[in-house]
Amino acid sequence: MNPAFDTLSASKRLRDAGVEERAADAIVELVQSATHFPDIGGLATKDDVADMATKRDIADMATKRDVADMATKRDVADLAAAVKRDMAELAATTKRDIADLAAATKRDVAELAAATKQDVAELAAATKQDVAELATKAALQDVKTDVLLLKTELKNTEYRIMADLNDKLRVQGMALIGGMAAIVGLATAVIKLAP
Repeated sequence: MNPAFDTLSASKRLRDAGVEERAADAIVELVQSATHFPDIGGLATKDDVADMATKRDIADMATKRDVADMATKRDVADLAAAVKRDMAELAATTKRDIADLAAATKRDVAELAAATKQDVAELAAATKQDVAELATKAALQDVKTDVLLLKTELKNTEYRIMADLNDKLRVQGMALIGGMAAIVGLATAVIKLAP
């Protein structure tokens, strides 16, 4: 409840302050009407409104269609039962596979052991035979010596061929020079004899 406003004393005070009577009455009336405004203490403040959901918040909420697409308890229970069934089948299959693998592995190891013994025996026999067929160091030394002799002979033959070639070139060069001298002499004689 609003406290009572003394309009008479307020008007008198305004007139004593030098305000005209009509103006003082108008001011008092205005103040009186202002005191009769309704109580706004229960209205929402900006802070109250800030905590409220916005249109965007509401738009982001799940719709009936979204909820209809979600899994139900029954769907989850069915899935759990299917998973349990699959796990049991997998366990049975895995045990059987492990047993088969163990049997196959034992068989493979036995076969491998037998094959390995046989391979080692064959390899040992082949190695002895291969060693017997290998050339000895003395035989290799003889081959080396023969190769060196062949190289020396080739070098000597090369030198002889070069010497023979030089001799032939020298003889042919002399013959050419002699032939040219004869031609020059003949040409000179022809020139002198010619009228």
